Amino acid sequence: MVEGWQDRHWQALLDSAGEGIWGLDLDGNCTFVNQLATRIFGYESEEMLGNNMHALTHHHYADGREYPDEDCPVYGVFRNKGALRQITESMFRKDGSAFLAEISAQPVHIDGKIAGVVVTFRDVSEMRQQQEELRKAYGLAERRTAELDAVIESIPHGIFIQTTDGKMRLNRRAMEMTGQNFPSQLNTMERALQGEASKKTIRRGGIWIQSDAAPIVLKDQIIGAVAVNTDITQDRLQEDMLRKSEKLAAVGQLASAIAHEINNPLESLTNLLYLIRQTESIEDIQEYAAIAQKELTRVSEITVQTLRFHRQQNNPSPVDLAELLQGIVSLYSGRFLVRGIGVDWKITVSPKVFCLEGEIRQVLNNLIRNAIDAMPNGGRLAVRVRPACDVEMRDGARITIADSGEGISPEIMPHLFEPFYTTKDVTGTGLGLWVSKGIIDKHDGTVTVKTRRAGVGVRGLVGTVFAIWLPVENAGLRSLGGSEG
Repeated sequence: MVEGWQDRHWQALLDSAGEGIWGLDLDGNCTFVNQLATRIFGYESEEMLGNNMHALTHHHYADGREYPDEDCPVYGVFRNKGALRQITESMFRKDGSAFLAEISAQPVHIDGKIAGVVVTFRDVSEMRQQQEELRKAYGLAERRTAELDAVIESIPHGIFIQTTDGKMRLNRRAMEMTGQNFPSQLNTMERALQGEASKKTIRRGGIWIQSDAAPIVLKDQIIGAVAVNTDITQDRLQEDMLRKSEKLAAVGQLASAIAHEINNPLESLTNLLYLIRQTESIEDIQEYAAIAQKELTRVSEITVQTLRFHRQQNNPSPVDLAELLQGIVSLYSGRFLVRGIGVDWKITVSPKVFCLEGEIRQVLNNLIRNAIDAMPNGGRLAVRVRPACDVEMRDGARITIADSGEGISPEIMPHLFEPFYTTKDVTGTGLGLWVSKGIIDKHDGTVTVKTRRAGVGVRGLVGTVFAIWLPVENAGLRSLGGSEG
């Protein structure tokens, strides 16, 4: 009775173990087995007890070759009289399916002799599969990381990647451009770490650097930022050359207009001097001299306006836009008369605008000249100046220059501010509006254009309207002071 109770007690202990367990006698036959082992193998305990366990569960290799008894490492415990610890072998269930088992075997000693072996095992197929999948995933991640590293290193721009914990990574090009540290003059990386994409251009060490930065977001969380720094020195040099080319072209066109304007009063002076020499009447001489005086005054006015085109080119200062426009328009009065163009003024008292007068004069001169070219057969030129705020409610002034010409075609409108795009054939450089927009952008202003072409069903006014808005204050120009060139 006690012996039966002890057997049930030991079997209960075996069945409560978390691993499969069986025992072997010296012939390799099963002497005991727990429930987990029978469940894994798919046998009843009666089918295993007394039977050869190698023949029952360990008879083949994983590749299908027969597994001889003498090669079985579990049986080797009898021969070597040593324990077997955590080897991985393929084992087989009753239905013939295989699984990976992690096996340990311990010899049982009675009176100093090996009386049997206790074997413990567990099914590690799923764990090994997970490990293999993890190994493949890790290998794939390493390959992807290596590929990403190669891509980043091959990009011909400086790449900076910073995580929220302050760690910085950069490629070779970034190191060549600015060294290991992100340029302190740029704040694009700082803004990107705060969730704001930004762009900024600086001049550093003789080169121009444009930085584009954006936050790195994962699952709606900012985990870092990336900045792409590009050396745009050559682009800047080319743009400067184009702008200088346009300035030279503008000067040439202006010189032509001035020569025409001065030629008219000079011809009058020549005629008046001839008349003075031919007459003996004091009254006629005085009348001719008075007319000559007016013509000389006209020449003087043109000269003064011409000189103003070269003033304050390097020094930003408060400028009266109405006065500036009147001076420019007066230069073209002769051309207005010849072409039959009427000028419609509407000036509202506006605050002075802090700007580079020479550059704004260049923009306005370009727009007025374009308006004249758009009206070869006469028309009306409307000029407006008034105080206005932008969408951010900043104080400023708005200049409107409108012509009654034929308008701009829809095909041209999308390309209006692109360089080298012109409709004037050989007489245009294609740089005027591009340079003008660059100047307005530099002054933190805006330029817009509206046009209406004559055609079937179109009633009312036609022509083109350019509107320029400039802020009263410009912190960027204010900081430049007299150094802007």
